[in-house]
Amino acid sequence: MTSDDYSNFKNPEDEDDSLETIQKSLYSRQADFSSPNRNEARFRKHNLDVPKNWGDGTPQMNSPMHNGPQGMSFMRKLFFASLIFFLVSAAVAGYVFFGGGNVISANNVDITVTGPVSVAGGEVLPLEIKVTNKNNADLEVADLIIDYPDGTRQADDTNVSLKHYRESLGMIVKGGSVSKKIQAVLFGQEGDVKNLNVSVEYRVKGSNAIFPKEKIYAVSISSAPVTMNIAAVKEINSGQDVEFTVDVISNASTVIRNLAVSTEYPFGFTFKSSDPKPSLSNNYWRLGDLKTGVKRTIKVRGTIVGQDSDERTFKFSAGTESATDDSKIGTSFLTVSQKVAIRKPFIGASLALDGDLAATHITKSGKNLRADLVLTNNAGLKITDLKVSVKISGNIFNPSAVSLSQGFYRSSDNTILWDQTLNRDLMLINPDESLTLSFSLGTLSDEAVRLLRSPEMQLLATITGKRQNESGLSQEVTSTVSKNVRVSSSLGVSTRSLYFSGPFTNTGPIPPKVDSDTSYTIVWSLTNGSNDLSNVKMTATLPSYVKWLNISSPSTEKIAYNEVGGQIIWDVGDLKAGTGFSGSPRQISFQVSITPSGSQIKTTPVLVTGAVASGDDSFTKQTIEVSSQNSLTTELTTDLSFRAGQGMVAE
Repeated sequence: MTSDDYSNFKNPEDEDDSLETIQKSLYSRQADFSSPNRNEARFRKHNLDVPKNWGDGTPQMNSPMHNGPQGMSFMRKLFFASLIFFLVSAAVAGYVFFGGGNVISANNVDITVTGPVSVAGGEVLPLEIKVTNKNNADLEVADLIIDYPDGTRQADDTNVSLKHYRESLGMIVKGGSVSKKIQAVLFGQEGDVKNLNVSVEYRVKGSNAIFPKEKIYAVSISSAPVTMNIAAVKEINSGQDVEFTVDVISNASTVIRNLAVSTEYPFGFTFKSSDPKPSLSNNYWRLGDLKTGVKRTIKVRGTIVGQDSDERTFKFSAGTESATDDSKIGTSFLTVSQKVAIRKPFIGASLALDGDLAATHITKSGKNLRADLVLTNNAGLKITDLKVSVKISGNIFNPSAVSLSQGFYRSSDNTILWDQTLNRDLMLINPDESLTLSFSLGTLSDEAVRLLRSPEMQLLATITGKRQNESGLSQEVTSTVSKNVRVSSSLGVSTRSLYFSGPFTNTGPIPPKVDSDTSYTIVWSLTNGSNDLSNVKMTATLPSYVKWLNISSPSTEKIAYNEVGGQIIWDVGDLKAGTGFSGSPRQISFQVSITPSGSQIKTTPVLVTGAVASGDDSFTKQTIEVSSQNSLTTELTTDLSFRAGQGMVAE
């Protein structure tokens, strides 16, 4: 460093003298702060260049941040600014708090609903709604909105559903109010609570925003608009028929539109008939409009099956049809339950066909069936003089196949009869003892059944006898058991391998030769008997040495090949009854090829393995499966131009 550089730095002691000088000048009464030259000189005195070498780290006190008068000036400005902000905020808050201004709050919008807290279902609900503006400013535009519960109808036309109501109230001045009277008809079950959502939407001056105010008004249904009476037995023997009589009567002062009744059946109940007939399925009735005091009656008949002491509960519901689903009740008025206890019959009866005790037995056409009717005494007392009859009906019954012993077949009405004159065991059955009556019957041939639609047969066994009741008097007891027999459809499969005929031109040597490629045509055909089939598929597999050529006809049929595993899948879909009998069979053709190896000389290699076809029988509700007899080989026995020996691989 030069001497000039050293001259720019002050001795610390000189620095202290300078600070003392400034301090004295600040607090001196003689100080002259108005002199420009004096201030200029002071600022020049502290305007020093920062040296590049900081020396020995001695603190430098000439920074402007340490300048006393400047720091105090900044803090004073910040203090005065904060004080002004506080005073302005306090003034605004005071004005709003004490003066009120034009601030609008939803808490100052009051909704009052005047009306009954309960109403009978189907009766008119009158309401008066009053909206009061307690704000210090006007509500420029106000709308009244009501969201009604499900099942609400218009008071002037109960055929019209009422879900959403909106009406303009116009301007509501400060301190003013507006009242509106409305009417609606509520439906529901007795005791239901219906909530009406009443709201007001409003705008204020100078704003496009919409402000809401809501209120919930609850109304209970004091009584249902209809009554429903159900008449039925309280107890019944398992397997016996039962009838329910359902009376629906209107209590409403107005016409009930689109009335409907639905039923939930318990397990073990089989529906047979009803009057009137169901509008949908077997448990839904559309009754139309019902006037005040008018009664509609529904009779439901069926059979209940269950164990001794079982209890079955039937539920009947009445209401208006759903606006979105005509198969359901939209608004339910009431639900009534009816319980029926099942008691073990005095004479227990079970009927098995080929050992099958199910209510419906599935069999094949042209088949003979063994039937076993087992009778059991459940009365706790002797049962005497038993008589048994089995009535046979249906379009597949073959009268010539009936066979029995110790009984009599009455061909005039297709009834099998037993009594004590034919079978002495029927004179008496002691308590808890059983007796078996056996016979056989058959179904029509396959050719005859193919001409039928819905081939089935019904068996109804009726057993009567006498027991002494508690008073010692003879009482007749009766028991019945029924059986339904259905014939599944006959799905037929046919497969052929061709070379000289078919929809494709085949190439390659015949007989096939080693290391030479020869193509073949495969033809699959399907026939179907008496019942419609769905989800029909036919599958087979290609050996690893057979190649899929991806050529098929007709193009409308869906066929696919999976290289992994070599499976061919023909997705047939629906196959109508009578296909191949009253019309042409369902058919598809496709092409494959084979290049024989030396190990196959003097053999007839398999082209396609045995095919399997399956489908769902729409009548019997069962899946049918049938397979072809043999695999298809290069021995083309179904090709008319083929000669014996042309299928054997040559060198």
